[in-house]
Amino acid sequence: QAFKLKGFLVIAMTKRKRKPQDEEQALHGPRQKLACFEDVGSEGHGGLPPYPEGFPRVAPKGDELNVMMQMDFHGKVHLVSRANEGNVDWTALEAATVLGFDTETRPVFQKGAPRNPPALLQLAVEAECWIFQLLPPVGVSDATFRRLQSLLESPTIVKAGVGMLDDYRDLGLFHMPSMSLACGVLDLQEIVKPYGLKSTGLRALAAMFLCRRIAKSQQTSDWGKAQLSQAQLWYAAVDAWAGWRLCGILRGLFDGSERWAPPRKLTITNA
Repeated sequence: QAFKLKGFLVIAMTKRKRKPQDEEQALHGPRQKLACFEDVGSEGHGGLPPYPEGFPRVAPKGDELNVMMQMDFHGKVHLVSRANEGNVDWTALEAATVLGFDTETRPVFQKGAPRNPPALLQLAVEAECWIFQLLPPVGVSDATFRRLQSLLESPTIVKAGVGMLDDYRDLGLFHMPSMSLACGVLDLQEIVKPYGLKSTGLRALAAMFLCRRIAKSQQTSDWGKAQLSQAQLWYAAVDAWAGWRLCGILRGLFDGSERWAPPRKLTITNA
């Protein structure tokens, strides 16, 4: 409300009534969360083994990358939705010592727009990959979310991937609000971190240490669709399986890397 007072324009400000919490959340999304690794001590990087001979320190690009064979996954892919979640072989997942881990999220193209919730969670072993759909109406039930959270929190199963903090944060923010402590989390970038490599993303690591090119054709596709294409399923499976494969290769090449890059505890807190 505006009025004039002795030649000045005065704006009368009224206090805005605070919206209920649930209404605020509906308008602006859930509250933010932070994910961070717990300190593993001060052993440091002393006594590092030499960088493995014959492997590049710079990730291939351009023509050098394009001539590489494309990474493929020849195992079995299980797409899990609410309709078929009763068929999941939880015994195989819970018995795994290492699970390749990744998520897929529909990208945001507008600057400043809130990020979207993860649409898929992928978990892979040597010959199988489970792709869990997370969003309604086809997303898995609360019971399946609880079992997935148990896997992600387990100290006896290593979850191996790249960019793990962001993935765990968003899973906790949008899908698993009670998850506050997860164990057995191995970000593969930590294994090569002491060697000062400039590019350590999943595709860079695959090119340098597996001599394979991971395709990016589906990276910005709509992962929230109820019906995913075969190309999307293949892409999602390769991303998770690459984490499983790289874990074994990097552990073998960098002897003793458990000292400076062990599976770690990760905490998730409200921002």
